[in-house]
Amino acid sequence: MSPGERVTRREWRWVLGFAALILVLTTIPYAVAWRTQGDDWRFSGSLFGVEDGNSYLAKMRLGARGEWLFTLRTSSEPHDGALLFLPYLLLGHLARLIAGGAPVPVGTLIAVFHGARLIFDLALMVVLYRFVAVFLRRPATRRLALVLITLGGGLGWLVSLFGAGRLFGSLPVDFIVPEGYTFLILFGLPHLALARSALLLGFLCLFAALRQAPARYALLAGACWAVMGLTVPFYIAVVYAVLGAWGLAAWLRMRRFPTGLFIRAVVAALVPLPVLVYNAWVFVASDVFAQWAAQNRLPSPHPAHYVLGYAVLGLLAVAALRWAWRRGAARMHYLLLVSWIAAAPVLVYLPVNVQRRLAEGVIVPLGILAAVGLARIGRGRWWVTSVTLVLVLGTSVLLWLGGLVSALNPARPVFRPAAEVDALQALNALAPRDAVVLSRHETGNLVPVYTDLIAYVGHGPETIHADEKEARVTAFLRDELNPAAREALLDDVDYVLVGPLERAEARGDGWQRGLRRRAAFGDGADRFVIYEVARD
Repeated sequence: MSPGERVTRREWRWVLGFAALILVLTTIPYAVAWRTQGDDWRFSGSLFGVEDGNSYLAKMRLGARGEWLFTLRTSSEPHDGALLFLPYLLLGHLARLIAGGAPVPVGTLIAVFHGARLIFDLALMVVLYRFVAVFLRRPATRRLALVLITLGGGLGWLVSLFGAGRLFGSLPVDFIVPEGYTFLILFGLPHLALARSALLLGFLCLFAALRQAPARYALLAGACWAVMGLTVPFYIAVVYAVLGAWGLAAWLRMRRFPTGLFIRAVVAALVPLPVLVYNAWVFVASDVFAQWAAQNRLPSPHPAHYVLGYAVLGLLAVAALRWAWRRGAARMHYLLLVSWIAAAPVLVYLPVNVQRRLAEGVIVPLGILAAVGLARIGRGRWWVTSVTLVLVLGTSVLLWLGGLVSALNPARPVFRPAAEVDALQALNALAPRDAVVLSRHETGNLVPVYTDLIAYVGHGPETIHADEKEARVTAFLRDELNPAAREALLDDVDYVLVGPLERAEARGDGWQRGLRRRAAFGDGADRFVIYEVARD
């Protein structure tokens, strides 16, 4: 570590204070939601992306019941488990230890989830500052970079406020692409905080390998990226792409092949390769997982969204590109900043299903360069920094306020009716483990959170052929299935859960043929009824 890269104790105290402030702010809406729930409503544990949030709790429940391999809990097709979503499975095992054994209350799963969020968020902010310190010497510029990276966004908040919420058929990228920013990760995606921490730690180790003990630090870098890959597998491919762009930039800048960087990068890249190969094999060998991957489509929106999403930070970063390129002649790690940003526009439009998620981490080099650019442009002009912060922090403020409003107003999907929770708990006690439950998509999404049962339909990508199944459920409730199709459907399920959402689709009582009523919960519009499929 060179003298300019050292972080003083005073700086670390500031970082910890800043991190504590962010952790408190991001926790307040969850605490409000927890207090808001009562006799009529139960808090789901998520303030945004609730469907995915429930899927994370379902994965934790798998671990809590002793499982080490992931299986789809919102799809009824038989399939073997795989070593996927390991952090959530491990958190489930931790929740089981805390609860003193199975079954683990859902409240404990939610508490462990948010405990992990706080720990991984803190780790991410500490690692971010250490990463920033490698490039920036002045503490004031380092602090500015950390603020831009953790809280910075684009102009999506202006797009939203002016009523153009779905410009070119999509929401702004700073609302829907947590990988491209940081605030949404800190607000409620602990596995992404863990993955990004491991990604950046890997690069820090690789920087160390360029200076000393190359083999040891290169292997440590690879180990970090293996942890990252066990959390989010395709991030390994992102790292490979960034390493390739970095090597190309070093070659162009130094006008010779960067042998030292190449050897160390190859050693580091080989360590997580088995993780990537294993995941590729899982999604090729299993028809169920292959179909899941095929329908997990997250395309990039119109390029205008990326322009709006990175306009402010991008313009500031342009002012520092020459600075990074010049320094890269003596210290190659500065070229990583330029090459990572250059690679991102290519990555997000590659012909793959998860295009927009390939923006992972680009906010980090962008924030560092933007801080340098802002320090140069705004020197002696306090208003330049003030205007910049207003523009780039608007989305984070709007997202936080949206979470707080949701926390104060109980309604689906952030909250669920207490009668629904009671019905699910009773169903779990009544049905054998891994029985299949038919309901509407929204109800099914909650089934694997509160039960050890499988939902027939309940999650977009994680329900195989979800659109066909949803149409089949609707036709069943409307009693529109022919006898053969109805029999085939009931052969696939064991129980039917009917609540307000299902009754809204139901037509008459014909759909109840072949079902035995077992229990009912709630009154009036919030009544939930459990039916068992009658077997000969």
